[in-house]
Amino acid sequence: MSTESDFQDKLKACIKMCIVYLEDLKVDRQLDADTFDSRSFQETMVCLGKILSHDATKFTLSCKPPRKPTDSVRMISEISNTLYRIMGFYNTIPNAIGKTYKICYRSIVRDMLNGVINLCSSFMDNEYVDAELKKKLSYMASTAVLWETCKEMESLPKDNKEAVIQSWKSIDATIKDAKKEVHEIVSGSTDKWDEDEDVMDLDEEELEVAKTCAKLVDMALFIMTKIERRCIRENPNPSIQWLDDIYNRAKVLMDETDILVSQIYDEDASFMREQIKHYIEVSKETVGLAKQAGADEHAEWFSMCENKYDSMV
Repeated sequence: MSTESDFQDKLKACIKMCIVYLEDLKVDRQLDADTFDSRSFQETMVCLGKILSHDATKFTLSCKPPRKPTDSVRMISEISNTLYRIMGFYNTIPNAIGKTYKICYRSIVRDMLNGVINLCSSFMDNEYVDAELKKKLSYMASTAVLWETCKEMESLPKDNKEAVIQSWKSIDATIKDAKKEVHEIVSGSTDKWDEDEDVMDLDEEELEVAKTCAKLVDMALFIMTKIERRCIRENPNPSIQWLDDIYNRAKVLMDETDILVSQIYDEDASFMREQIKHYIEVSKETVGLAKQAGADEHAEWFSMCENKYDSMV
């Protein structure tokens, strides 16, 4: 029969195992993609996520007072075994199937491992943590977070195209936020800003620069929507490499959009003009890559965008 000391040792061992797995996620393995079925793999990972969710539920229930260490030790072993299977399957993903696809799975597995670490930690003896607080945290937070992570596995992508479409949402949201912010700057809606921020009115020259930034951000959002819809979603068979490349270019444009808008109040007009030139070049690189996967009519539209950018330099 297991003792409370055995249970505490088992918790520590599980945490150490998760830490090792987290380090293992950083290893980039070169694997053959010929026999890898991304859709079948997704189904397997969803099933394993459900198993881990059930394991976590049983484990948490086994830890409710009065705790029976034998039951708790058995369930932490079940969790460890399920994590072992998840890591084993994850380590079969080849880069050739799509880096964005692999990143999506790496992210969810990382969240899952951290969730198990937090769940185990909430049951470990710690004289510095109030017993009632630890009890609330274990049942109200750690388990719920792990459940949510396992639930999110049901939305994992079946291929690299789905992975890029899913990941595109965060890019779209960031640029939309930048668009809202830059138009507030242009319209002078500074009352929506934090009262503690030192916001200065723009002079005439700075306002013109801000208006140019607003046009560029509007155009960037329009282009991102066009790429996602016409070049990715409606494209029946975009190449895996192009999908990874366009997603990386889109992330760069997203970051540059955030930088451009954030600098309007902080930098003078001459500096911002140089930033605008840089932003236009980044935008053109994104458009140029999009042309490679667009149908003729879409490629023509992207060419018009390039001409529009050239006229703004």
